[in-house]
Amino acid sequence: MRKKTGLTLFMCSVAAIVLAGPAIRVKGTVVEAGTLTPIDFGDVLLYVKGETQPVSNTMPDMEGHFAFTNVKDGEYSLMIRALGFDIYTKAEIVLADTSELDLGTIELTMLEHGLAEVEVVAQKRQVVYRLDRRIVEASGSLLADGGTAVDILENTPSIRVDADGEVTFRGSSGFLVYVDGKPSVFSGSQALEQIPSGQIENIEIITTPSARHDTDGDVGIINIITRKHFKSGLSGMVNASASTVLSRNVDFLLTQQNAASSWHAGGAWTERLRRSHFDQDKTTLVDNMTTVSHSSGPRESNNFNYSLKAGYARSLASTSFNIDAEAGYGGRMRVGDLDYRETQTVTVGHEGLLTQETVEGDYFSRDYYHIDETYFQGTAGFDHSFAGKGHKLSGSFYLKYGGDALEYFESDLYDKANVRQQGHRAWEDEHRWTVRSSLDYVCPYSQTGRVEAGHQYYSYLEDGDYSMQFWHPERKEFYWRNDIYNTFYFQRGIHSLYALLADSYRAFDWQAGVRAEHTHRVLKSSREWANRTVNRMELFPSVHLGYTFPHEHRLMASFSYRTTRPALFYMEPYITYRDYYSAEIGNPDIRPEYIYVYELTYHKNIGEHSISATLFHRNRRDKIERLRVPYEAGVTLDSMANVGNDYSTGLELSSRLQPARWWNITLNGSYFHYRVENKLASAGGRNETSQNYELMLNNGLSAGRNTRIQLDGNFVGPSVTTQGRTSAFWYVNLSVRQQMLNRKLTGTLAFRDMFNSARYDSHIETSNLESSTRIRPFYPLVTLTLAYTFNNFKQKSAGGGEDHDLFEGTNH
Repeated sequence: MRKKTGLTLFMCSVAAIVLAGPAIRVKGTVVEAGTLTPIDFGDVLLYVKGETQPVSNTMPDMEGHFAFTNVKDGEYSLMIRALGFDIYTKAEIVLADTSELDLGTIELTMLEHGLAEVEVVAQKRQVVYRLDRRIVEASGSLLADGGTAVDILENTPSIRVDADGEVTFRGSSGFLVYVDGKPSVFSGSQALEQIPSGQIENIEIITTPSARHDTDGDVGIINIITRKHFKSGLSGMVNASASTVLSRNVDFLLTQQNAASSWHAGGAWTERLRRSHFDQDKTTLVDNMTTVSHSSGPRESNNFNYSLKAGYARSLASTSFNIDAEAGYGGRMRVGDLDYRETQTVTVGHEGLLTQETVEGDYFSRDYYHIDETYFQGTAGFDHSFAGKGHKLSGSFYLKYGGDALEYFESDLYDKANVRQQGHRAWEDEHRWTVRSSLDYVCPYSQTGRVEAGHQYYSYLEDGDYSMQFWHPERKEFYWRNDIYNTFYFQRGIHSLYALLADSYRAFDWQAGVRAEHTHRVLKSSREWANRTVNRMELFPSVHLGYTFPHEHRLMASFSYRTTRPALFYMEPYITYRDYYSAEIGNPDIRPEYIYVYELTYHKNIGEHSISATLFHRNRRDKIERLRVPYEAGVTLDSMANVGNDYSTGLELSSRLQPARWWNITLNGSYFHYRVENKLASAGGRNETSQNYELMLNNGLSAGRNTRIQLDGNFVGPSVTTQGRTSAFWYVNLSVRQQMLNRKLTGTLAFRDMFNSARYDSHIETSNLESSTRIRPFYPLVTLTLAYTFNNFKQKSAGGGEDHDLFEGTNH
């Protein structure tokens, strides 16, 4: 830790010394036309008159400012291109007598026209690379129509979606999800599945977050940018979709844009169903009893959300403020109806002789869980710019209440005569409060450099109780298990102070910062032995470097030190059941993970084509993993543990080609070597290595002015944990989009896994447990989506994506 902090300070010192260079020759500010909102992404290119290759290349900063230094006297032209905006060009720029030229405020116009008119321009930059993040255009995939943020993200290398819809990135599910820079109502994969794709503008993927961001999330932060840019007056959109597995979604968004103010209102009714056939063989050894079981049958899950939201924003001369509110009801449910066959063999020793007694049984296993929450959340924020100085002060306050939150589980085991033999019911009632506040200040110290500093506070509180009933076969009724009843209280508060220094010199950009966090955590329950109070003070440095070589070669390097703090369910010290044969328990002594992340990214635009490559290395200490051990005859127990360390080193490649105006090709691939060092021998795990790889080839075709076709193929390689492996699989998707009614109405038909080839196959093996699980998704899976816009609500372009979201049932 001290070494990393020292490295950060050293690099800052070197960069500050180098900074004392030549004066600025050309500068300006890039904003959005109409709203004058700063544009902090895209390329600003400077060309010598008559040349086709830029002599210098830079990017706007957070305030939209850009500058070129060390430019010789002469005649030049300027080009600015940013995702979602029309290209800006300015000719006849003359530099003489080493003077400084201020181009002032440059307004970029949104691409508000029909698809065919902007097709070529919009497709040039499906992904924008900035110093500390990647920005993915949300409308780039036809398959995402009617879907969610998950469908949009799956055109990103190293993204995987398992058989339960759980998203992992570079082999980890440890990412934070924000919506417009604020925490999502839900977390992780569930959060991504609750946000309709039609209301998403862009998605920021921040894999090495800087010191201004939260330190949680070992693979970084996914920030969903919702659609806000509209023409003056009243605009709106409505999206509706349905599928052959009965998934359905309806969402709408209305906005009124005035000269200095705007309001918006929207809502969503989403039920995202997933159906699969589940098949599992399991062998457990508990004391002298060996249980061999086979379960098979359908499983169905539903990730649902019903919500309404509204907001208001106003801009004054130097100050703007906004207020947003949202209320809703959402959660997840799963139903399983399985045939269950079990053979139990007991080994008995008597007078030196061993004998075995075998009992067999055929059953129906029915399990159901339902996790839901009624939530209310609100945000208020302001931005104040100090006249003529470039200084900016901003603040925000966020509050969320999750009331009547319930996690309900039930499972039953029936014989072939449909008589219940075993069963249980479990309730976990909760109330949840989340508070966030921030105060941030940006201070320019030169025409290209700035200092950022701020204080941020986060608090999460949850309290409730857990109760359980078991079936009494003789009395034919459920009875309460008072020995299992438990109350719990959890609160985590984090105070953060950060400072960040950023600047540029000619073609070199850099930023470095450090974040100090104090964490206070309280865990209490009826199990007094498990009560814990933790106070911890930590430092988290970050460094980002960028250099633009001649001919638009862009190289970026970054380092970030991160952590993953255990969630409450990791620590709950009591047993819960997901189904009749799967139980789990938390670990109150589990420790946070600490992660060192290094990245090196290369990006190059070649006319209308592009190529990018990212080399990354991640070292995670005290890795948290779900371990599975035998608990009772035929029942396994999952628990969370710090199993050791793991290492991921890999390469992500992405290229985009446009052989013809009507045809574009996207090829994404990733490969990483994964190694896990198991230091928890008692869990039956072991050291493992794997070569993880995947490949996606997407073809986007224009069949006329109003028709688009997308065909993609996907291959997902194998993966490992400390206890087992998951096999590779492949699938092919096809979708067609048709625009009608002067392009106000759009219909998309998507056919996923056309050849019914996707299979999820995992195997777990320890000294006393062997489990093989096979899952086959429902076939066919076809989705129809209709979208209607009015008053020229921003139209979507078309591109490529992928979707692994096919399975249900991996938490088996």
